[in-house]
Formats: sequence, structure tokens, C-alpha cells
Amino acid sequence: MNNPDARSPKPPGRIRRWWTRRSDRAAEIQESGRLTASVRWALGLAGAAMVGAGTWAVFTVETEAGPAALVVIGALLLFVAIMGRQIKEVGLTDGVLVPTELKSRIRNADSAQARVDITAAAAAVNPAIQHDPEIQALSHAAYEEIVAGNLVEIFGQGVVRSSGPYDRGVDITVTVNGKKAGIQTLFGLPDRHLSAQRMLKKVEGILNGSPDVDAVVIVSTMHEPPLSVLNAAGDRAAADGKTFQYVRWNSNSDGAQLERVLRGLLA
Repeated sequence: MNNPDARSPKPPGRIRRWWTRRSDRAAEIQESGRLTASVRWALGLAGAAMVGAGTWAVFTVETEAGPAALVVIGALLLFVAIMGRQIKEVGLTDGVLVPTELKSRIRNADSAQARVDITAAAAAVNPAIQHDPEIQALSHAAYEEIVAGNLVEIFGQGVVRSSGPYDRGVDITVTVNGKKAGIQTLFGLPDRHLSAQRMLKKVEGILNGSPDVDAVVIVSTMHEPPLSVLNAAGDRAAADGKTFQYVRWNSNSDGAQLERVLRGLLA
């Protein structure tokens, strides 16, 4: 006859197993620095409320420090909610709060597309982070890599990436039928556009840095500038005997438009 005390212990019930898995998952999230969905929702709602209250207070109270603090703190909470990770360290660059965790995530992302996506999500909450030199360089290099990869699929060996510093000369050259287009890429907020001064600076950079190109092309995520700005850039390029085109490119689905533009310029 079997001894009742020698039998295997009764396995934990369904509720107990669920609670154990939940506790293990919470511990894993805490260890990795990620935030739970409920915490992210709470931070997002609190951040939105603070930004709204601060914005309203700007127009209703005489002091500026209090409302400004509400907006800044609220934006930071919204940023944390969207990123979904704890902020372990915050740096100050040109008066802008930039979480070190954000730079690390961009730097260590597993693809150029991931680096662009992370930067775009963070900039949507706090556009000023794009003034940080490191984030600016990382996002620009990632965007350039994506555009160049798309062009290589279309034009093959006719595509060459520049090894020089960005914002000087061209980032990419495309050669078709012996003609060459000098392309400079620009990653920025899709609801903003280049000023006339900045556009002319970029065109000048291509003309001075790569005088052998036949066409000057700006490829950007930013909204197309006003016609007056485009005309001024076109006139500057024409003064050196070059053609000019601005192309908005936000994803691989825009590759067909970029291809049509380049083939037209280099026909």
C-alpha cells in the first residue's frame, strides 16, 4: 500500500501558475528598464494633462516659469511613455533635455530603419532633440543609408555613397548614361520645411563640393518648401549650368518617384 506522504506534491493550480508567470514577467521588465503598459498609459495621460495645463496657463497667468515647467515636465513624461523605457540619465545639450537612454537606443538599434523610427517617435514628442549633434548625426546617417540602399536596388553600381562628413558636398551620387546627379539627404520632421537660407546653403554645398555633377537633388523627409524657395534654389543651380530638384522621400514606397526624377534629370 502506498504511503500518502510519499506521493508527489500536487502541482500548483492554474491561478498560481498565472500569478507566477506574471511576477516573472514583471521582474524581467523591471530588470530590462522597460515600462509596463499600465505605467506607460499613466505617464502618457499625466504628461498630456501637464502639457495642456501648462499651455493654457501661459495665456492666463503673468508668471512664465510655472507654465514653462509644466510643459517641459509633461513633454518628458510623454516622451518616456512613447519610448517605453526608464530614463536612467539625462544630458543637457544647447538647453535641451536629451535622455542618454535615447542616444543609446538609436546607436544600438539593429537596423537603419529602426534608428530612423526611434528618432522620429522621439522628435514627434520633443522636436528640439534633433538639435543634439549626436542624434542629428545618427539619424542623418541612418536615413542616408536607407535612401542609398533603395537607389542601389534601382541603379546598381551607378550609386556611390560619399565617405565625407555630412552637410558638405554630396551624400550619394547616381550615374546614368554618363551623367551624374549629386544627392544630399536630410532627415527632419515631416510637417516642417527648409528655409530659403538653409536650402541655398545645401545647394551651395553640393555645387562647391562636387562641381562635376550634372544635377543637384535634395532628398528629405521634410515637407516640400514654398515655390519661391524652390525657384531660388533652381536659379542658383542653373547659374552653374546644373538642374535642381527637391524630392520628398519617407519610405521605400517613394522610390518610384525618386527614380522618375533621377531618370528625367539624367536623360
